[in-house]
Amino acid sequence: MRTLVCVLALYCLTSPALAQNGDAFQADFQSEASGSIEIGRIGFSDLVRAKADSLGEVELARLARYLHDDLSRALIDADWHGVATRETVLSVTITDVVPNRPTMNQIQVMDTAHYSEHANGGASLEAVLRDANGELIASFTYAWFNPDSGDGAGYGVWTDTRLAFHAFSTALAESLGAAPMPGS
Repeated sequence: MRTLVCVLALYCLTSPALAQNGDAFQADFQSEASGSIEIGRIGFSDLVRAKADSLGEVELARLARYLHDDLSRALIDADWHGVATRETVLSVTITDVVPNRPTMNQIQVMDTAHYSEHANGGASLEAVLRDANGELIASFTYAWFNPDSGDGAGYGVWTDTRLAFHAFSTALAESLGAAPMPGS
């Protein structure tokens, strides 16, 4: 019972701590989205591309899939993802990522890297939402890097980065407000 109380207390303290420690989402709307949002290109900044040799190209593809899945879920849950006659496209750039543990590529190419090593991870992202004519509807920025993930017990390679992707996706969908879905 004491363990359950400690776990619940830790859970209650975690969310506010995340918000106070650099969780920064900003949305700048130029106009309203007119219907369904399709996920366009997920790209990488020059900084992340420079890290690709170390992290591995496979890891960048994995990160793009993780982000795409989180965005899809968030937009579907908010009724913003579906079939539209004139689609609105969301394009995202992953501007920085920090893994919690070395990737397989890093372990293979770096003599000193070992999976037992742990770092505080996270991600920063930028996104733009454009209408069917290419006009800017909104731009979004987000950054979150875990300031203290403890000893990393239970953390995988991308645990903090995936938390950042999920928070970004949820905040973006919530910033869109009530969805005016196109008629069937």
